[in-house]
Amino acid sequence: MERGTLVRWNDEKGFGFIKPETSNDQDVFIHISALKHMARKPKDGDEIVFHRENQPDGKIRAIKASIEGVAVIANRQHSSTNNTARITHRPSERYHNHRTSSPILGRLLMLIILLGVGIFGYKQYEQMTAVPVLTNADIDQMQWQPSVPNPSAKNLQPQFRCETGKTHCSQMRSCAEATFYINNCPGTKMDGDHDGVPCEMQFCN
Repeated sequence: MERGTLVRWNDEKGFGFIKPETSNDQDVFIHISALKHMARKPKDGDEIVFHRENQPDGKIRAIKASIEGVAVIANRQHSSTNNTARITHRPSERYHNHRTSSPILGRLLMLIILLGVGIFGYKQYEQMTAVPVLTNADIDQMQWQPSVPNPSAKNLQPQFRCETGKTHCSQMRSCAEATFYINNCPGTKMDGDHDGVPCEMQFCN
């Protein structure tokens, strides 16, 4: 067995070169197939233990190699033994898997129930807050009530109108009418002192 350092490794192509501990030796080619039993892929700087094999083209190839300090995966024969052991203990494993999966199924069922309750509640909320849409039949069935006039609106409308020849306080019936005339009708003679208050002696005292 020889020892060397992996100095150039091409992970995409799956090969590289080992620099042996003997400095005068040429680099040794190594393919990923020589390390397929290792627990991880090789990388630059790994210490490699290997056997060398001379190729017909004069190059040296590493065989039966391993990475120093990295675990070795069990071979097929050992795997077959483990598979037999698994088959032997399958009933207990099935029971264990059933017990492990039960909490997961319970959580999944609970999640489905909660989701269903949430959707139902949202639908109820939509129905409660939905704005009703009136159809033509609904409009025809409605009993329209005549609008009631607003008493205050009546008071806002003018109660008086300018009449020709009414210019003196003796022709007025109230202070409101006299005030209306001096504010809206021309030629009135009801505010002698021009203070904006008409007919002070008769009505607006």
